[in-house]
Amino acid sequence: MSAIISGAMSRTWLHAMLARLTAPPGASAPVPDRPAAAERLAARIAARAWRRSGVDAETAADIRAKAAAAIAAGVPLGFAVPFGGYKGPRQPAAPHIDWAELFWIAHLRAYAETLAALHAPGVVISLSYFHGVLGGINRLPQSDQDRYIQGLRALLAHYSDARIRFELIDLSALFGGPAGAVAAIERRYDELRRSGAEPPGPALRSAARNVMHDHASEAVIREAALRCLAMESLEERRRFNKFGPRIQITHIRGASLSLHLGSCATSIHQPWVGTGVLEGDGAGGWRPRIVNGGAIQPGAWVEVAHKLQGLSPALGRIGLLQEGASD
Repeated sequence: MSAIISGAMSRTWLHAMLARLTAPPGASAPVPDRPAAAERLAARIAARAWRRSGVDAETAADIRAKAAAAIAAGVPLGFAVPFGGYKGPRQPAAPHIDWAELFWIAHLRAYAETLAALHAPGVVISLSYFHGVLGGINRLPQSDQDRYIQGLRALLAHYSDARIRFELIDLSALFGGPAGAVAAIERRYDELRRSGAEPPGPALRSAARNVMHDHASEAVIREAALRCLAMESLEERRRFNKFGPRIQITHIRGASLSLHLGSCATSIHQPWVGTGVLEGDGAGGWRPRIVNGGAIQPGAWVEVAHKLQGLSPALGRIGLLQEGASD
């Protein structure tokens, strides 16, 4: 046991906390007797307690319209969360899910429960990604993505029920499969390259974090950043995530037509390129947090046992950080 936590009482407290974090969700919120007004449901969707930045007028109007449409049709509220669909290769758990994904999905589940309390048909949260295309962008082996998706799929099933459902959506299916998606990305990449487009700083930094170590030259990082921009600009992807019936959720400030939520109660770090830890709260307790895995020192890992550890080898231990660790 790490020197950060010691004593029988501390160990008991830690395991009790992890048991709560990994328990199946309780019953969904009671089914409301009558539909909520669209304005009330839209206000609950954009509640300040969950947001990490403001909602502009265009996004607010989009949320109201989609809430009203779901009420009128008697269908679940739909959300889309575009994400990488892989574990960042520089994270200790790679290629598997870890506590970051568990904290993330549990947080989204708690958010969805507040909406299901107003909307009887419930909530569907779609995590959208491209399967089988990252080898051409980040040099990521296909087997690594497969392992990640397998663990994440099981985690989503754990947090789903009849009224709150999580689903994985492979957007390459919109192009007939991975080969078609790669071809579409390459066409858009060539358009961007011929136009002289340059990846902005955030895109370059993201690519530098995600390209596999053995391939991380400056030229490869620039190409990866531009290909990622090409992928994100595909009309089919944008139509699924934000221009259709779904409200897009993002964990990055500034995206248009997007609701900026935390990735867990204490973090905005994207879970698939982060590591879940317990951080000291300054009052003798611990809180879930998602950080860069490089912040975790070797002596800070604690072996743990719980009902979900079979989903990933990374869930058999957790990092403990003192208050104020960098994310």
